[in-house]
Amino acid sequence: MANSADQALILWDSERRPPASGVVCLWNGYADFDGRRSIFAYCEENAERLRAKYCQWVHDLGNSPIGGVSVIERLGLEGGLSYWWMTRFVEQSPWKSPAINDAIRFLALEEILMERKPAKFRLVSANPILHEVLAGLCRNLGIAYEWEQLQDESPRRFSFRDAYRALPQPVQALVSLARDLRARWPLRRADVSGWFSGEKSLFLCSYFMYMDPELAKAGHFRSHYWEGLPGLMGRLGVSGNWLQLYRAHEAVPTAEVALNWTERFNQRRQAEGFHAFLDSYLSWRIVLRVVRRWLDLLIVSWRLRGIEHSFRPQGSSLSLWPLLRVDWYASMRGPDAINNLLSIELFDSALRGIPHQKKGLYLLENQAWERALVHAWHKHGHGSLIAVRHSTQNFWDLRYIRDPRAGSSSMSYPMPQPDLTAVNGTDALDTFVRGNHPREAIIGCEALRYGYLNDLQLRPASQRLPGGAIKVLILGEYLRAGTIKMLKLLETAVAGISPPAAYTVKPHPNCPVNSADYPALHLKVVHDPLGNILHDFDVAYSSNMTSAAVDAYLAGLPVVVTLDEAKLNFSPLRGRPGARFVSTPRELSEALRAAAQGIPIDVGHGDFFFLDPELPRWKKILLTP
Repeated sequence: MANSADQALILWDSERRPPASGVVCLWNGYADFDGRRSIFAYCEENAERLRAKYCQWVHDLGNSPIGGVSVIERLGLEGGLSYWWMTRFVEQSPWKSPAINDAIRFLALEEILMERKPAKFRLVSANPILHEVLAGLCRNLGIAYEWEQLQDESPRRFSFRDAYRALPQPVQALVSLARDLRARWPLRRADVSGWFSGEKSLFLCSYFMYMDPELAKAGHFRSHYWEGLPGLMGRLGVSGNWLQLYRAHEAVPTAEVALNWTERFNQRRQAEGFHAFLDSYLSWRIVLRVVRRWLDLLIVSWRLRGIEHSFRPQGSSLSLWPLLRVDWYASMRGPDAINNLLSIELFDSALRGIPHQKKGLYLLENQAWERALVHAWHKHGHGSLIAVRHSTQNFWDLRYIRDPRAGSSSMSYPMPQPDLTAVNGTDALDTFVRGNHPREAIIGCEALRYGYLNDLQLRPASQRLPGGAIKVLILGEYLRAGTIKMLKLLETAVAGISPPAAYTVKPHPNCPVNSADYPALHLKVVHDPLGNILHDFDVAYSSNMTSAAVDAYLAGLPVVVTLDEAKLNFSPLRGRPGARFVSTPRELSEALRAAAQGIPIDVGHGDFFFLDPELPRWKKILLTP
């Protein structure tokens, strides 16, 4: 963009076509055109700096002095744990805190404004939060500001979820606690007396999901998170102590089903390990302690009411408070707060009651409960604790990125850390090292979830008859809104796809798809494991937030990834050769046609995962004292 301070800079947040003249920045979309600049394109061009700037602000927020005492210390609990480490700001999850997406864009827009120094700024949008943030930014920069307020034309349908979210955060917290206790209280009946002890026992904390239901009904435990590891443990004579986190989902819809399965496992505990639930330690005493602590946290959050002044990054004129205050209140007063406090109490009770564990593993996703586990583990004198990264990485997933100062701070309430972090490939290793995690605390492990790739043949050239239908596998994502967007985009693109295509969707387990909702696609819905079906397709079509795209990519399929016009590129294939990214119906139809005719790429598994079927890295982890 040419530097012309006498012109107004327009930020366009509308589905209408932007004006043909003037200096225009596009809030949504990835394409620069006719001199219009995409904010997302700027974010991609300056990704390293913007990501580091956000993480620096989060670090500074925790260390902000409120009344002469840092936020971390203000939120200190007995036993040396600060509640700060359990807030959404430390989790940095794109699912829990989708506003991070907009925070990065605001940081980018401020840089553009500082570079151009326009005399006037004009916002065209229906978004009141966008207006509130930018009005404050322009006021601080001395730029004249104007808001052309559009009508919000998005369809409005009343739902109980909307009504729940409209409640004050403390009310939401109590409703959430009551609902969770009702669903999880039956798990108190689970046996907690069968824990293994001694040198040959191994503690594992995992989700009670993503399992083989038919095997479970027959009393055989098989978790797809840990494929191959129980077998290796059996060969080495290591007994598993499984502390399971129950989450209702399609395969295990009720606590009664979960109880039935674990009873079957425990009848064969020498072969299947001993299984208990974290919620088995629920009691009214714990519930009362949680409510009392939550009331104390409400008081502390009121005393921290001046925190909004710390929502301005260092050296910036931008306040992120209007954007992120919901995350603050949810963390301090809402359902997150009461659930996090419950995790602290439950892990403390569980790890106080089990025999001494020489070594432990847990799934690493940077969730708040992990800090409760790590703190209780060390508090009660157990041995080495290893966090296990079990899935793929992507650049904009900030859960594994932190400020370089995070590990060097000496304070009364340091962040609970595992003794080691096990990563499943060179891609993960690079992510953690570049994310400012100490290299000496990182070890390699085989990617258990992806071991099937050893036996999966790379996709040969398409065997379709000339003129035959392209077979497209659609990979759904965890979030319903993202799955709907990608399917609607495909519906619009169908007319431009020739030869015709046959569409099959594999939904995410937490986001079912009804084929009748997309009549133009004539969808077939499948739930088979990816390893059983990938060889049946010519092309994979994925959202930009699902790791399943990597499975298809490593199987040799051409992969087309749809970019959400309102989100950063969260695809683990970002920057990978051969993956095609699209954001319009025309781009999608062209990409599917081209991908179906192209020669699959032999990308090599080693770029992503350690996949030795003998699991030598895991053997070393289990046998190392």
